[in-house]
Amino acid sequence: MKISELHTTVYFIYCILIVYTTKVTENRCIFDPRCECYISNLRVSCNHKNITDNNIPHFPRSVQQLSLWSNLIEIIPRTTFNHMKNLSELDLSYNRLKYLEEGTFGGLSRLETLSIKGNYLDYSFAIPNNIFKPLVSLKSLNVANNKLVEQSYLYPSFPSDLLSSLVRLESIEVDVIHPQFKLKLFMFPNIYRSLTHLTKLEIGLCNLPHVRNITFFNLPNLEYLDMHRCHTQSYDRWTLRNGKKLKYLDISESEFTDDCLSKLMSDLNFNVKLEILKMTNSFPSMSIFLPQYLALFLNATQIREIYVNNNSFVEAIGNDEYFMMPPTLKVFDFSNNILSKFYFGMPYLSILNLQNNKLGAYLSTERYTNSSETELREIDLSFNCIQDLSFGLFHGHDHAVNIDLSHNKLTDITFDLSHLVSLKKLDLSYNNISGISSQTSMNTLHKLSKTSKLKIDLSNNLLKCSCENLKFVQWMNANLDLLLNKDKCMCRFDNNDVVQLTNVNVIVKQLEKECSSYTTLIICIAVGISIALLILSSGLVYRFRWRLRYLYYMTRHKYKVFQNIQSYTSYKYDAFISYANEETDFVVSEVIPHLERGENLKLCVHQRDFVPGEEITQNITNGIHQSRRTICIITRSFLDSYYCMFEFNMAKMESIYTRDSQNILFLVFYEQLRPKDLPLVILELVQKQSYIEYPNDEQGNVVFWKKIAESLGSSE
Repeated sequence: MKISELHTTVYFIYCILIVYTTKVTENRCIFDPRCECYISNLRVSCNHKNITDNNIPHFPRSVQQLSLWSNLIEIIPRTTFNHMKNLSELDLSYNRLKYLEEGTFGGLSRLETLSIKGNYLDYSFAIPNNIFKPLVSLKSLNVANNKLVEQSYLYPSFPSDLLSSLVRLESIEVDVIHPQFKLKLFMFPNIYRSLTHLTKLEIGLCNLPHVRNITFFNLPNLEYLDMHRCHTQSYDRWTLRNGKKLKYLDISESEFTDDCLSKLMSDLNFNVKLEILKMTNSFPSMSIFLPQYLALFLNATQIREIYVNNNSFVEAIGNDEYFMMPPTLKVFDFSNNILSKFYFGMPYLSILNLQNNKLGAYLSTERYTNSSETELREIDLSFNCIQDLSFGLFHGHDHAVNIDLSHNKLTDITFDLSHLVSLKKLDLSYNNISGISSQTSMNTLHKLSKTSKLKIDLSNNLLKCSCENLKFVQWMNANLDLLLNKDKCMCRFDNNDVVQLTNVNVIVKQLEKECSSYTTLIICIAVGISIALLILSSGLVYRFRWRLRYLYYMTRHKYKVFQNIQSYTSYKYDAFISYANEETDFVVSEVIPHLERGENLKLCVHQRDFVPGEEITQNITNGIHQSRRTICIITRSFLDSYYCMFEFNMAKMESIYTRDSQNILFLVFYEQLRPKDLPLVILELVQKQSYIEYPNDEQGNVVFWKKIAESLGSSE
């Protein structure tokens, strides 16, 4: 390549890089450091930035999605968004909006999603009727959770007249706060009937104890209805019959009786397009039987998912007339009830959730379905106090992929696994399984691991590593790829030692040798283990010798004087004086006169205050424990003295275990010593400046003894 051509190529690449870099810079949120920008879809996020009315950033006109979630905005200036012609999503949730000025949303002709949820809009003040008029493309509006805290349910509802211009609105989340003192029944106003595209309604703050047949009369096109916060107590027949397009219904957290449920099911029989029904925690007074007509009324719908979880049903058993679940039903959630019996026909069901019930005794002899073939893919039977399962419980489960039997009381696999030809995960964690006794079960699991790639979770079970269980341990070693969470599998030997199954091969070899009666080898291993433990114990005893000594003497003191080691509220001595015999004259002629007579302090001196007939080590420990401080007179003789170093280490243990790590040691260097002459434990305190040198001159001695007296007189 010629030089001129090379220059041209390099210049061309340079120009491309400049253009790309410039484009990226324009899209970044360099306009305000409080905001984050996502270039891929021109989204700006300014959440939790304490933005107020006066410091709202000026956003680029190219922004398509803008979030000002959780700030301090009370009123939005009229021209804030006028230039943002491309904005399609705007989130003003959880600010402090109290009023919407005319023109607030001017220029947002392409806005499709608007959320002003969780503000303090005061509807008692007149909001301009044309406030939403510029939003000609709006499809989703969220005005829920707007209330004044102090007014609660007396707060006026959202003025429906404001919706008249939103002809394309498809979804709305709004509060329904119907004052209890008004006898007139609540009804969504006529303005909703003009919103012909409105198919989704979510109710935020809700005070709607009574749902009547006029409540949703003006919402004939509803496909999605969420009223799970309304705590509804009564329901009229024909309430949901005026529209036959309903696909999703959530009446969770209600207080339905059997009569209310019967009326609701009768209405849903006419909603042939219904796909999802949620009734979580909806029947506090229905605590015995699930009504058998539930399956009958839903047969006429296209129901795919039913959630009846978190209720108080004891039995759910279909009879001859109402036995078969709807053929379209794929998900049935009956978790967190108190079921002791459950039995339905379910040939087409895909997911069955029976978690956290009391089906243990029932399933030990019975099945939850009589269907000879089923399309169940996921079955959750965890937390059911299951000790044993009927042999044929999973017969016909050819499509089962995931079975959860965790957090039960199973001790073995006694149920038949041969039908589970598609199983990929069997969760048996948190049970009481010690092993698998059936060779057939082990062979089936091995076969499934090759055909369906099955994984089994035996974690948090205490397996048994013994001769009688050797075949199972050998099977585990040969099928390690089959096991999940191997690091959480524990195994207990006959001697009650518990080990992690991190190296199953080693355990297998050990068991094989033990079970082959290698007595000599067993004795050698035992001796070796004993020696290793002895060495380890000796090392630990040496490593923690001062701590053990301290605890020993304190324990003796505790039982001798019949009081707890930390029961002292005051001290017998102000200081314990630790010194070598060579410094006795210094202690008698200097320390005692200056501190006891001159400063009226009480000292513990071993030649004078130790109890006769008591062991010297016990005297030392008691003296230190009963003294506020310990003063060590550091000399070469001190460092060479066994008992002086004993006193130093006991004082150090006292500060750690009895005085909440407060340093009670006070070092006085009576001689000049080099750092290399000091033990590490003393050098550590010296480096923390917890020492003082004896001046040995008349004027310095006065200051010296005053400082020591001040230190001893200070409270802990």
